[in-house]
Amino acid sequence: MPAVARVAVVLWLLCAAAAQCTGIGIRHGRSRNARNLRPNGQSPAKLTSAGDGGGGGGVGGGGLDNDIVNRLLRIVESQQQLGNNCTAGTHLNLGEGVVDRYAQERFRVEADVAVNRANMLTRLWKYAGPEVMNSEYLLHAGVISMVEFDDDIFAAGNCYDQHQYKDYQLFCPYAYRLPKGEGILAKDLAVEYKYLTNTSEWFFIARKTAESVIKRNSQYKHAINTYTWNQTSHTKSFPDDILAVSYEDGKWSKPYYDCGGGNIWMLTYTVPFFAFKDGKYFFKGTSGIDIDLRRVDIDQCSLPEGSTKLNIFASSNKCKNDTTQCVSLPGFGFRRGSYKCVCRKGYYFPNTTTTEKSFNGVVVEEEYEKLMLNKPNTYNVEINFQCKKCAEGCDDCVDFSPCIATYDIILRITILLLTLLVIGFLPMVAILTYKYSNLKIVKAASPVLLQIIVLGAFFMYTTIIVMYPTPNLITCTARFWLREIGFSLTYGALMLKTWRVSQVFKVNSAKTVRITDQQLIKLLLLMIAFVTVILFIRTMVSPPHTIVGRTADNLKTDICPTDWWDHSFSILEVVFLIWGIRLCVMVRKTPSAFNESRFISIAIYNEFIMSVFLNVSMIFLKYPANPDLQYVIFFCHAQLTATVLLCLLFGSKALIIYKGEHKVEETSSHKMPTQKLKFNSKQKQSDPSYESISDNKESSELQEMRTLRTNMENLMEEFLKCGPAYSDYVLKLQAMLEVMKNFRLVENEEYLQKLALSNGCTAKVDGDKDESCAKKN
Repeated sequence: MPAVARVAVVLWLLCAAAAQCTGIGIRHGRSRNARNLRPNGQSPAKLTSAGDGGGGGGVGGGGLDNDIVNRLLRIVESQQQLGNNCTAGTHLNLGEGVVDRYAQERFRVEADVAVNRANMLTRLWKYAGPEVMNSEYLLHAGVISMVEFDDDIFAAGNCYDQHQYKDYQLFCPYAYRLPKGEGILAKDLAVEYKYLTNTSEWFFIARKTAESVIKRNSQYKHAINTYTWNQTSHTKSFPDDILAVSYEDGKWSKPYYDCGGGNIWMLTYTVPFFAFKDGKYFFKGTSGIDIDLRRVDIDQCSLPEGSTKLNIFASSNKCKNDTTQCVSLPGFGFRRGSYKCVCRKGYYFPNTTTTEKSFNGVVVEEEYEKLMLNKPNTYNVEINFQCKKCAEGCDDCVDFSPCIATYDIILRITILLLTLLVIGFLPMVAILTYKYSNLKIVKAASPVLLQIIVLGAFFMYTTIIVMYPTPNLITCTARFWLREIGFSLTYGALMLKTWRVSQVFKVNSAKTVRITDQQLIKLLLLMIAFVTVILFIRTMVSPPHTIVGRTADNLKTDICPTDWWDHSFSILEVVFLIWGIRLCVMVRKTPSAFNESRFISIAIYNEFIMSVFLNVSMIFLKYPANPDLQYVIFFCHAQLTATVLLCLLFGSKALIIYKGEHKVEETSSHKMPTQKLKFNSKQKQSDPSYESISDNKESSELQEMRTLRTNMENLMEEFLKCGPAYSDYVLKLQAMLEVMKNFRLVENEEYLQKLALSNGCTAKVDGDKDESCAKKN
């Protein structure tokens, strides 16, 4: 509660106490108690005691003296408990400041009813004749309609000044609601209540306000009237101008207790109206409404942050704010405890079986009152009127049930250990590759590129390790980088090896095409640099982060979301693999040492299928989230791609070395120049182009050419096993074989022509005989 408001309330209470001690009865409103005034039944001192002590209870421990709002509300409740056992008058008021702004916001519409009626009476008294204004029924009907306008209006009246209506000294048409919903009663209040006394503050203030409005002479309302002249026309127009009042010209009274009348707390708004005579306006009387404060709900909850609304009762609730918060309840009226204490976000009500998940504000106020009076209470027990904290990670809950999905630790540890076991073999693979790099089986596969493939596989396996803990900014970023760098190293090296083979064997001439390992490594470094730049831009522009996903059981779990950057990289991977598949198709018939090209093709096909499966599965694993299943899928993807790749490339070589087959190849390669280069007429024919046209006329020269071709093919296979260093020799041999093949085709055509001429006929270039040859044959 603002300090200024607290000081104001203190002053109001002091004024109230002073009024009680002196016994002054100042009128602030037109209450019904004036209809049936009776002798004072209680002394002012007793009233003070009742007001301050809450029915004789007294103030305990001095706590209530500092709780100004609580003290004010206790006065209200104690007076209501006394009922008819009170003193007639209105000196038990709560202070003027309670309504100066509070009532303006809460009852502005109702006050405008009184303003509208005041301007209507001014118009009637200026332009209507005596035959109209002498009708008391008309005036009674007017105040009844004011009460009927709004249920919050308890009573309404138009009180005239002395000798201003007929020959009555005072006249005040007044309507109010009867108890138990019996209707509205209208009568002349002046018969029972002589309001022109020193105690009628409200009437005196209205008179002074009227004098001020008349002096300013600036608030006019303009209207025009025409009347019916006959069935087809109107009379001429007549001006209808009046000096009007506005809402600001009225005055709210201090809240007061209608002792002896309705025995309720009331609030009155009064505004003046005028009459017009001899060209001048003068004060005629007042128009006002009475508000039954029993219908006014007190809001003891805190105002929203930044609110400028006036509410002196705000933040006077007794909820324990650490775990609960106040929620105002309408319909309880002008009394304490018109709220409930509900659990704050992240807490739950201790009694999980009850349907009412809140603490009753009335009970909380009662226990707090006992605490202030040093009486036995339950308020000061720490666990009472407190909610319990939800399980970790819960925003809202009804009990201590978990809200965060727990990982399957056994499953995840098993996967982690298997991953570490596989990673443990990678140094051994790298060392063995270096140790046996001089063997043809290893040399032919480029040991440096093999070690790069091992490094890339290490990065891909490390992705499984960083996915083990709960996702965070670091792990989400690391997973993305490790996956893409590892993929680029591993499959970039594979693609370049395959690309070199395709470039070497697509040459159809003796021109040398030499692509060394150093050139491939440079291309691979450019590829890694490009991927690194894209990853850096992605990290800066849209850094990976975590979001809260929901499992099938509606449990929360942190996940690394995928966005269009992730989808873009997945598309690039697929496109890259498609290019690799194209290379594999191009070199599928190319001779390869130890079937390495076939193994590479299988690895690329496998990665393509697994990548498509992984990307599709990630779409379906978003909603609902399943971190354990996602972990298993990533592990399986790594094993079915990287591990299978390593087994195909290194396992096949290790198996050949283990069986000793590489020694046989070494021996045969050393013997090949002395043995296989000899012309052997008994070797198997390898190409139909070298077959003789006639078995009986095959020359020994043709047989030797066929043997030479076979030896050259065997020699080319040996060079292929020796690795990229011997690619020049392979190319030369391949070109020589192509030239030899073309040469033999030409010789066959010439031989066919000679044979045809010797038979007395001609042969076409393509070897077909004409009809004359056919007849001779």
